[in-house]
Amino acid sequence: MRLQVPSCLALGLLFLSALPHPGVADDLKASTADGRKLLAEGDALADKGKTTDAVLSYKHAFEQLLPGMRKRPFKHEVTSDVTAREDLKALLVKEIDEEMTPAEFKASELGMKVLGLLPRDLNLKETMVKVYSEEIAAFYDTKTKTMHLIKEPEAEANKPPTFLERLLGKKGGFDKDENKTVIAHELTHALADQNFDLDAMQKLAKRNDDQDLALSALIEGEATLTMLGSQMDDWDGKVIRDMPAARLDRIFSVLIPFMPMAGGASLREAPVILSETMIFPYLRGLVFCAYLTNGGGWKALDAAYREPPLSTEQVLHPEKYREKPDPPTLVDLGPIDAGCGWTEAGRNVLGEMQIGVMLRRHGGKAAAEGWDGDRFAVFEGPDDRLGLAWLSTWDGEDDAREFARGYTRFQTTKMGADVAEPEAFPDASRRPHKGTIFAVERRGSDVAVVEGFDAETTERLIEAAFKARKTEMTHAAAPKEQADAR
Repeated sequence: MRLQVPSCLALGLLFLSALPHPGVADDLKASTADGRKLLAEGDALADKGKTTDAVLSYKHAFEQLLPGMRKRPFKHEVTSDVTAREDLKALLVKEIDEEMTPAEFKASELGMKVLGLLPRDLNLKETMVKVYSEEIAAFYDTKTKTMHLIKEPEAEANKPPTFLERLLGKKGGFDKDENKTVIAHELTHALADQNFDLDAMQKLAKRNDDQDLALSALIEGEATLTMLGSQMDDWDGKVIRDMPAARLDRIFSVLIPFMPMAGGASLREAPVILSETMIFPYLRGLVFCAYLTNGGGWKALDAAYREPPLSTEQVLHPEKYREKPDPPTLVDLGPIDAGCGWTEAGRNVLGEMQIGVMLRRHGGKAAAEGWDGDRFAVFEGPDDRLGLAWLSTWDGEDDAREFARGYTRFQTTKMGADVAEPEAFPDASRRPHKGTIFAVERRGSDVAVVEGFDAETTERLIEAAFKARKTEMTHAAAPKEQADAR
């Protein structure tokens, strides 16, 4: 499950070395020349120690250069400001509180805990703010339409890089290349926002964490793609457009497990679900976007903004987005009565990516593939107890059976070290533990999971889950491209 900070966040990935809009193509050569000149002027200013002026010059440069690469115009200048690293925590707390009510945040936190993805005693907001405030190099706020650049404390800025940072290309002091990379990434978000209204798109996915994570993969993947293009001086976008997605996929399959090591202490110590969902949009999103541009050029990305991927399954398997569309199934659990003393906190969707993280030691990707849809509900009960009712639906019975077995193994770890893994995996299992029942049942291509309740309530919720209404998910009325505001 992903808790969305309402801004497009940049990780500062240091290891990464559409018909043209009327007017853009005509001015491409002039804009490219002007942009390159501004980049050179920024480098000269940085060499003189005028880093603030250098950053401003870089910003103006990329406002000239990115439209030529992306074949999309900026409709107005992008507002920017500089936020001190030490002030970032307060800003992040404010953004989270504006995006989610306390009840919504609590529901998301309890959902991650009842699913076994977070420890019960973890303070999620505190952890998120700590991780993001360390990792963010900059961010673009889709509500205020502002690019926020992060200024490091002087002592931190002048600190020599670690061995791993040097290995990944980081330099001491003001790093010109790193700053240009960050600005190119964030201004790509601004360019997309001015053309497609990212805030409206994010609102459509607000109550479906899997859909939201897939949308983030499109947004961050595009920005990482243009960021790489800027590092290559590919200002017409022809080289990066054709960079083979399959090659990127192979590279990142090796690199992804090591990515948290390149981050700060908070990222390295964070629960794996937080670090994985933080990295996923950048790396898997890059492969997804490269897959689209390999086959259809930049126009294919424009089309993806009009009809974005609806699930992480479509990001992980891009052919399910384009060549052989496989839209997810919407699962509606309907009214659920958990009985006296129980209150429903909220509902959400987990999706293939996060199920893969959950079951990484119990079947992993293989157990998560074949996902077709899911919906879970989390309940608060007496004595600070949590309850779970979850229905997932799969492409076929074999996929459902493989997931049920993997989840049953994972469920055993949730029950405690004193509980032995079952020797057999029947289609229906009921395991009593500390006064509650842990239930997993498969019927055809559907799997129901109920945990935390007494035996009678468990059976009632199992039947309620299997009565869930299932429909094919389609794109809601997508936000239209915004009218030219110039």
